[in-house]
Amino acid sequence: MRLYFFGIAATVLLVFVSSSSCDQVDYTGHKVVRSRAANVVQLSYLRHLQSSDETLDFWSEPFRVGQPVDIHVNSDNYDALAHLLNSAGIQNHIKVEDLGRAIIEERVSIEFRRELTKNQKAFDFENYHTYEEIVSYLESLASDNSIVSISSIGTTYENRSLTMATISTGSDPEKQVIVFECAVHAREWAAPSTCLWFINELATKYGSDGEITRLVDGFDWKITPVTNPDGYTYSWTTDRLWRKNRMPTGTCYGVDINRNFDTNFGGAGSSDIPCIDTYHGPSSFSEAESSAVRDVLIANRPRVKAAISIHTYSQLWMSPYGYTNDLPAEYDEMLRVMSIGVQALQNTYGTQYQYGNHADTIYIASGTTLDHAYTAEGILYAYLLELRDTGEFGFQLPASQIMETAVETWNGIKAMALEIL
Repeated sequence: MRLYFFGIAATVLLVFVSSSSCDQVDYTGHKVVRSRAANVVQLSYLRHLQSSDETLDFWSEPFRVGQPVDIHVNSDNYDALAHLLNSAGIQNHIKVEDLGRAIIEERVSIEFRRELTKNQKAFDFENYHTYEEIVSYLESLASDNSIVSISSIGTTYENRSLTMATISTGSDPEKQVIVFECAVHAREWAAPSTCLWFINELATKYGSDGEITRLVDGFDWKITPVTNPDGYTYSWTTDRLWRKNRMPTGTCYGVDINRNFDTNFGGAGSSDIPCIDTYHGPSSFSEAESSAVRDVLIANRPRVKAAISIHTYSQLWMSPYGYTNDLPAEYDEMLRVMSIGVQALQNTYGTQYQYGNHADTIYIASGTTLDHAYTAEGILYAYLLELRDTGEFGFQLPASQIMETAVETWNGIKAMALEIL
């Protein structure tokens, strides 16, 4: 047995080294620093750093006093950052010592599991998958299951199809619809893994599981597991931490799709600088991906009962608005249903979530799917979920946590859907 695993490990190392390219972004020595402002002066200073220092990559926003703020910094600039934070009296510590090593360990883990399961016919939900593997799984599921169909809802800049799965018992023009947009940000790999689990549960348990049978009889489910396939592919081949799509924007690449919708387009929480991660693009719906999500909602108007965006990380369940601290007129109902979903999620493994309106729960953001679904389409149950974790692993959630993340999130979604059925 020891020789068997040694052989697998050697094979994995060979595959990893041979598949690694000199074009891969090297994060060796990069760190993630967790900081925390104790007062408004320190919070203002963090915001100043974010807006003025392009060498710093803020993984979370300096939004509220006492809230942790994760900052990715390269090895050359770490000492300067630590000096600035310490001089301002801002509490800080290194959360990830070597981001490059963490990325290598993640990829080796993925390849090791692939080698272990390569003779299994079933799709491995406990590992991360490329976009091609995800689409292949959806095609196979649709060919084997009469309630599953797949369709292209658009074509990206790099000519990839935006593939959406529909789980439906038939063409009922009055049937309500639940729409999911997942992995609009490329580096958030736990998002597509979770949405694939939703699809699998609905497709394979219809007719045998009472709750799921009710949910499929009561709703059509439209789920796009990767809403940013160009960026997602790039995060596999070149830059593990890439966020945006791959649209050329002059000297840089990429538009943040979740800042490219129409509600308060170009407002606070988005950027007009093309090289910034929250660049909103030249105009609302300039991108194929945001246009595709918009068109799915329009095509199913007025049947869409809920529209859900799946992201990572922070363990949050949020409602509109993102662009303002004002609360929607129906906020009490949004909050009531949110609390039911969160309770079911937390009851699964004890994972703790915060919930509330987006602007107060995480930060101000303009041009989001969340606000578009509510303001433009009138979808009352428009939510955005940030899945595991709270920063220990961040965007590189270990594959060992994929299933727990998917199962607990699905339990929350089921509870929400049953409540609004």
